[in-house]
Amino acid sequence: MAASVDAPTDVDAAVANRSAPANVTRSNGTTMYVTPQSDGDAHWNVSTRFALDGANETAAFERLGKEFERGQNDVGYSVELFRKVARLAADETGRTMRIRQVDRSYHVGNGTGRLSLTFTWTNFSRTPGDRIVVRDAFLLDGGNSTWLWELRDDQRLVIQKPEGYHVKSSPNKGHENGTLRYEGPTSFFPGEIAVTYEKNSGQGPSQESFDWRGILGIVLLLFVVSTGGAGLYVLAQRRDGESSDDAPPAEEQTFDRAGSLAPEPDESDGDTDPELLSDEERVEHMLRRNGGRMKQADIVTETNWSNAKVSQLLSSMADEGQVDKLRIGRENLITLPDEEVGDFDEE
Repeated sequence: MAASVDAPTDVDAAVANRSAPANVTRSNGTTMYVTPQSDGDAHWNVSTRFALDGANETAAFERLGKEFERGQNDVGYSVELFRKVARLAADETGRTMRIRQVDRSYHVGNGTGRLSLTFTWTNFSRTPGDRIVVRDAFLLDGGNSTWLWELRDDQRLVIQKPEGYHVKSSPNKGHENGTLRYEGPTSFFPGEIAVTYEKNSGQGPSQESFDWRGILGIVLLLFVVSTGGAGLYVLAQRRDGESSDDAPPAEEQTFDRAGSLAPEPDESDGDTDPELLSDEERVEHMLRRNGGRMKQADIVTETNWSNAKVSQLLSSMADEGQVDKLRIGRENLITLPDEEVGDFDEE
C-alpha cells in the first residue's frame, strides 16, 4: 500500500490549475472525460479551454499549442501527474497500471483555444463477469481517502457509458443515459465516485422496439388464471419515465398455484457480491443478513476495514438516518432504523 505522504494533497496535483499564457484568459475551465472499456482499460481526455480575444491572443495561443504538443511547456496538464497517480492506484489495488497511448493536441476556432491531453489508463476498472466496476482506482490508503477529493468551480468530471453497457448501480443518482457528470465546485468522500456498468443482454435494453416483457407477462398471467397455476411465473415491470438503457433490474412478482400474489422472497441470502456495492450498501446488506443489527466491532472484522473508516462511515450513515447507533457498555450496537434492540450480548 502506498504511503499517504506520497499521495497528491489535493486535486491540483492531479488536474492542476495551470496559469494561462500571456494575454489569454481561460474560458469554460477543464473537463476530464473518462470512458471505461470492457477489458478494464479506460480512455481519458483532459481538455482545457481558453477564451481568445483578437488576432494577438490567437497567435499567442497557437505558439503555445505547438509547444504543448511537443511537451515543452507546463500549461495544461502534464502526463507525469497522471503517471504518478496511476502508480499510487496500482499499489492500492494490486493491479498493474500504465499510462499509454499519450497524445497532446490543440485546436483554435470561434474565439476559443483548447488544449487536450488524451491517454489510455490500463487496468483502471475491475471487470467481474459482464460488469465494469469503476471505483477503486480513485481510492488511496485502504479506501480511507481519494486522490480526487475536490473539483473547483471551473472543473468537471464526466464518466461516459461504455458502448453496449448500461448502469447497474451508482451512488450518483443523476446519470443521464448512463453518463455520470460531476460539476464543480464540489468535494468527494472516498468511494463517492463509483459506477457499475453491466453488459446489455441480447439486443440490449436500448435496442428494444417494443415491450416484449410486458406482453409475455400478460400471456403468463392468462395462463395462470386459466390453468390454476402449474408453477411460478414472473411479471417483469419497467418503471415509467425511465429510459430502458438506464433502467434498474426489473421488479418481480411471483404467483402461487392459485394465482395469488406470493410473499416476496428473502433478499438477505448473501448472494450479493459485496465488491459491487458501495460502502453504505455493503453495511446495510450485512445488517439485513444479520437480523437488522450488528456490533460495530463485528462490522470491522467482516469488512476488514480499519476502525477509523468504519467509525467515520457509520457516523455519516447515522447522520443521514440510514442506521442507528447505540452505546451499550463497551460496545456500539448498529441497527437498521426502527429496529428493536432487544437483548444484547456484550461478550
